[in-house]
Amino acid sequence: MENEDREWTEQERAELAALLRQSAPPKDLERRVIGRLVTAGLIGRRRAPVAHRSWLLAAGLALLAVGFGLGRWQAPSSNAGPMHRYLLLMHEDASFRPNRPPAALRAEVGRWARRLERAGELVEGDRLGLQGHLVTPSGQETGLAPGDVISGFFVIRAVSDERALAIALTCPHLAFGGHIELRRIQPS
Repeated sequence: MENEDREWTEQERAELAALLRQSAPPKDLERRVIGRLVTAGLIGRRRAPVAHRSWLLAAGLALLAVGFGLGRWQAPSSNAGPMHRYLLLMHEDASFRPNRPPAALRAEVGRWARRLERAGELVEGDRLGLQGHLVTPSGQETGLAPGDVISGFFVIRAVSDERALAIALTCPHLAFGGHIELRRIQPS
């Protein structure tokens, strides 16, 4: 299309003069127009400047590295020396008499376990189902014998048998008449 010099019509001159007399457009006009264009799907949202995105990427990677480091870090133990792992089996028999609801008992044992975890002495632990199967070498399967039931377990780490015994003696399970079987795990 050629760029022609042409005369303005009277109407065009009047409209131009009116535009020149008007005050500046409202300050939020650009924001409103862009918002409507985005809503209509005619344009996308503005992306952050490259420098800003780079900073966000660096910050995200730093947080990831810190999180990974914290996940691998273990709280220092009150023990000194090489650590051994021990299995604590929670036994319940006729003498087990909790004087509170099961949820309160679980909460108390949970608080005990979290203290061990913070001290770097807890490896893992969980409740066990009360039903199970006993399998013999001949392949015969029977139910568990009534009476003494193993209701849960913990694996702890300690520097000595004495320290492991001291940890076991603090378990709330004992306060309710439960028994704890403490066994050192022999590395293979």
